[in-house]
Amino acid sequence: MNFILNNPFRILGLPVTASEREITKRISDLTIFAEMGKSKTYDTDFLFLSSFQRTPETIREASARIEQPENKIFHALFWFWKHNNADKVAFDLLKNGDVEKAADVWAQCVHVGNISSENYSNIRNLFVLYLGLAANDHLPSPIKQDFFLKGINLGGNVFNNDLSEAYVRAVAGADCSLDKEKINKSFADEVFRFFQNYPDKTDRITIQALLHSFTSFPDEIVSYLTGKFTDRPIRRIETEIEKIRKQRTENAFHSDQYGEKLYKNTRNDLTYLKRVIFKELRHIQNAGYPGASAFQYQIIADQLANEILQCAIDYFNTSIKQGAAHYPGKKALTIAMYSASVAAGERIKSRIKENCSVMETWIKAKSERELQKEIQILGDDIAEQLSSLSETISASELHELPIIVQNLFERCIYKLIIIKEYLGSDNPEYLKLSSAVANNASDLCMAYASRTKAYEKTINVMKDIGTLDMTPQIKEKYDKNNEFLHHKREHEIMNALRTSGSADKHQQALSDEKEKCCYIATMVYGDSESPEVLALRKFRDTILKNYHLGRVFIRLYYRWSPLFVSKFKDSKAMNKAIEILLNQFLKLRVEN
Repeated sequence: MNFILNNPFRILGLPVTASEREITKRISDLTIFAEMGKSKTYDTDFLFLSSFQRTPETIREASARIEQPENKIFHALFWFWKHNNADKVAFDLLKNGDVEKAADVWAQCVHVGNISSENYSNIRNLFVLYLGLAANDHLPSPIKQDFFLKGINLGGNVFNNDLSEAYVRAVAGADCSLDKEKINKSFADEVFRFFQNYPDKTDRITIQALLHSFTSFPDEIVSYLTGKFTDRPIRRIETEIEKIRKQRTENAFHSDQYGEKLYKNTRNDLTYLKRVIFKELRHIQNAGYPGASAFQYQIIADQLANEILQCAIDYFNTSIKQGAAHYPGKKALTIAMYSASVAAGERIKSRIKENCSVMETWIKAKSERELQKEIQILGDDIAEQLSSLSETISASELHELPIIVQNLFERCIYKLIIIKEYLGSDNPEYLKLSSAVANNASDLCMAYASRTKAYEKTINVMKDIGTLDMTPQIKEKYDKNNEFLHHKREHEIMNALRTSGSADKHQQALSDEKEKCCYIATMVYGDSESPEVLALRKFRDTILKNYHLGRVFIRLYYRWSPLFVSKFKDSKAMNKAIEILLNQFLKLRVEN
């Protein structure tokens, strides 16, 4: 209680009613003694409160503090006033060190009845004594706390009683008045400072008990003091929020650090606010006093939660957009959970829940994203193969084109199979990629066939290309190219037959093509060397070719069967029907 322990009237050894002349003389005397290294003592030093020294500096400071009438009145309220007989008796007891007896003298006067001109000075003196003893380091904590709370309660009666005006006139003259609101707030400030620095932390006075002792003060002073317990932590939290918001706006990539910092820097203040508002101040609110409320707590808590959450969101989004090498999901979720532990209102809680759900989903989809990344790598590799195709062709010979196509197919086919397995055969991206490979390879085959007339070789390469999935447009183009190649090859065969000069040459031509001429049977049974195909070839070579009509049939077969195969090779129904007919024919041949 600095107002009392370092009161200028105590330092100067003067009564509060001292005249200006007495004050001036006392200051002069004390200054001379102090400059000589000596110190005077007075009956009102009351060293049981605390020790102090009179030095030139403390004397000058004390005199300056009561130089103005307003300040003189203020400090006079916080020092003893010898006004009546009871005061004289108590002063003598204090002089002799009988503090307890002096307090009893004044306490008896206070309990006599209502406050009056007869006991007003006694109440004032007891108020000063109690607060002075509350700051005494030599007293047990419970006793000091009792003095502190009693002194505060008496203070409301001292400052806010009409008799205080008479006291002001006695101290400073008829022209002076008392600014009660200013006095009350200054006293509340001093009480708050003393309470905040109270040495006995383990068993300190509760906020509830402190505010209860202010019931003798006006309601606005109770509200003012209540605000002092909440205003500072609220302002600190608001300052931290604004600071982090600025940092987050300037550098969203490090928002995770800002969110964590904001949470840690405000956690203690918010915990304090929650305890004070919902526990310590509840009885004040219930009693009808204005002050910090649950709504006020919700506002600051939700502001804090919202900024912490925004840090998590900005960090999460920025890390993903920039393709950060680290894994932002779990860190962002941790920051978001900090905001959840802070939030008070349902609206911000719902927003936190929604964003946490997004982050959790993203975390769970980690393996899916990694697979997508692998698929992307495969797709990029295929695209690179296609983009470098023209350069490869320009550096190669014509006869190497089939090899280039085969290499392209082999390098892409397994990648396409993996992509198809993941995306599905009807996925547009997959079909686009597979069709690009098929289209480029098909174009190269057609270019090779056009320039070399090696239709048979080209057809064999085209078979592999036909296994690729294609869009309808590319498939139609591929089928037309394939049909054209088969037509050209068949035309070559027919020309060879027509230009053949003898049956031997005719037979030789047939013999040369026997491995590849049973088109329909090979289509049905899937293998040119299957038992069924071999049996049909034997029938051709040993029966049909010996008859004129048989040879005509063979020529017509060679002419039209390739076209038939190109049209119906993918028709399961047609293949099944022909297989049934051929099986029946072979069965009859075996039986005969």
